[in-house]
Amino acid sequence: MNPAISRGLQFLAVLFLAGGLSAHEGPEQDIEDLTAQIATFGETAERLLERAIEYRVLGRLKEAMNDLERASKLEAGRTGLKRELARVQDGLGRTNEALSTVEAGLLIAGADPDEEASLRMLRGEFLAARGSPAKALEEFDSAIRLHHENAEWYLRRSVLHRALGKHDERLAGLEEGIRETGSGMLEIERIDALLDAARWETALGVITPELESSRLKASWRIRRARALLGLGRKPEAGPDLRAAIAEIEARLGPGIREPSLLADVGLAHELLGEADEAKRWYADALEAGAAGTVRARLDALKAARPASGK
Repeated sequence: MNPAISRGLQFLAVLFLAGGLSAHEGPEQDIEDLTAQIATFGETAERLLERAIEYRVLGRLKEAMNDLERASKLEAGRTGLKRELARVQDGLGRTNEALSTVEAGLLIAGADPDEEASLRMLRGEFLAARGSPAKALEEFDSAIRLHHENAEWYLRRSVLHRALGKHDERLAGLEEGIRETGSGMLEIERIDALLDAARWETALGVITPELESSRLKASWRIRRARALLGLGRKPEAGPDLRAAIAEIEARLGPGIREPSLLADVGLAHELLGEADEAKRWYADALEAGAAGTVRARLDALKAARPASGK
């Protein structure tokens, strides 16, 4: 066995025997454990903050806020506390307070670049949700300059670049993220960015080997079809799209409503020019919890004029 894995298993065993890992994992059990600790040993900012995080995970925001307010009285100068407080305030619709709390956290963060980066990402998320993507992008850029290793941050920035039509910046940012993190998730996002930037030939050259090596091929068939359509090779795109639809419908099965799969079927129908079918699948994807980009596609289809004679 790999020595590092062996040492890790030994460490986990020690933690478990010492009671460091609960046999009943989950937010509810964590809340019970923390409540028992507070009852036995008293309130600390750390215990209250940890319990507030679990409350937020469960959507119990008022209880989370109560713990955070009590924690703030004990130790107001913690950036982690400010960060969590801002999240809960935003969840309660108190968006101006949330932004003010992030500002206060940034004043505390001082010379700690990781703490500052995390707070700037959070402020960027709030600004994006308020309809200020350009300002949000500035925050994301600042955060990534301070902390280079978080692949999820590069992905979030890519979404903003796409919304703002900044294709060159998006590709450069993703390439930077791939260099810094080696993330396969960012590799896939880069291919989608190439398609969005209409770099059809380059995208096709990367998609083809991925399609050939993948066991599940539907998403790669849809990507290849996008590239082929962009190159004016419509007859070649159709079979890919039909095959993708058939594969996904077989994977969905009774009672399976995976938002990304539903959205992919919608996109395949849209690329085939089957607007009504696309709208139906997009609506199902949204109902299942798909991302806002699906809403944008559905709205665009609804706003489009029907083709002549239809």
